[in-house]
Amino acid sequence: MNRALADNSVAARFSAAAGSYEDQAQIQRLVADRLLAGVRACDRFERILEIGCGTGTLTRGLCRRFPGATIEAVDIASAMIEQAKKRLGDEERVRWHAIDARHFCPVDTYPLIISSSALHWMRPLPETLRSLTRLLEPGGGFHAALMVDGIFPELEAARRQAAPAKPSRIRLPEVSEVLGAFAAAGLKVARSFEEHLPACYESAAAFLKSLNAQGVTGASAGARTLLNRSELARLVEEYDRRFASPSGGVVATYRVLYVRAGKELK
Repeated sequence: MNRALADNSVAARFSAAAGSYEDQAQIQRLVADRLLAGVRACDRFERILEIGCGTGTLTRGLCRRFPGATIEAVDIASAMIEQAKKRLGDEERVRWHAIDARHFCPVDTYPLIISSSALHWMRPLPETLRSLTRLLEPGGGFHAALMVDGIFPELEAARRQAAPAKPSRIRLPEVSEVLGAFAAAGLKVARSFEEHLPACYESAAAFLKSLNAQGVTGASAGARTLLNRSELARLVEEYDRRFASPSGGVVATYRVLYVRAGKELK
């Protein structure tokens, strides 16, 4: 799949999931809160660029944390932005942009660029970060949280057992790839750390339904990798059997990488 088709696929999937995303994004809200907690409150943040704003989870936090800042919120899925507008109401400090972040060409640069649960969909990541770094002012900070390779190990294990000839083609970047992409973009990583976040669902079927409602399923899927009904039934049965939670339901583990980087003064 070429990049243009991949970008269209991402935009279409997340636009289709815009109405259901917020109800299923408990982990994304937690990640956004933890990312924002790592940003130093500073009056000099008069302008903030948010990449992949989605339904406005992080945007709302930015408005509360930096009441004097103008926030440029960018997302490739226009329906996501419409949902964000509804949730933020008449917040005049936020300017919305339904555009691929790599094609965003503002007049100003920004002292802070921030992105939560979005950069892992923007490929190739090195090119994305190079484009965004040009929008960061010298001495500015780039804070990001993104999902990385190794996410949902329970799902991968159940799928290997249920359909060994059909491995998943969905691949997120490895931690080393992400850190290398930041360095290649001219950003100095000040801190990075990983977090494994378990989430509980009523059943494997409920977990898969939640992924679909988040716009996650279908990425890079080809006809030869799609599971048929019997394979899907075996996957659900295997998942329910092997990954039951002691408190009921099943567990799915998100793997998140947090990065705090900066653009050096010249």
